[in-house]
Amino acid sequence: MKENLGILQQSDRYIMEKLWEANPKTTTQLYYELKDELNWSKSTVNTLLTRMLEKGLIYYKEEGRARQYYPSIGREESAAAETENLLNRVFKGSVGMMMNTMLKQNRFSQEEIDELYDIFKKEK
Repeated sequence: MKENLGILQQSDRYIMEKLWEANPKTTTQLYYELKDELNWSKSTVNTLLTRMLEKGLIYYKEEGRARQYYPSIGREESAAAETENLLNRVFKGSVGMMMNTMLKQNRFSQEEIDELYDIFKKEK
């Protein structure tokens, strides 16, 4: 598997979200799902699908005259890769620095702090 496979461009994410919701989907189906939301043309969808195929984010199967597209990675795999990327880029790989920053910014409710505490206790 390629390094940074789960790191998505925003345009990739729109298509991946549609494929994660339900797959397979054809180019035409993706186009109709995204055209009103994003004002994308069919050629834009085609270009993005080609790029995503080259990056290994998606694959397809030929069925009749239409390609049926599937995600090559799951939502959780992508989230883990993006989290790792964020940690490395912003917090120099330090989970502690990230948590400290988030705590100082009051980013957690008491319920979330309790949940994290329970997770840490289980992992210990």
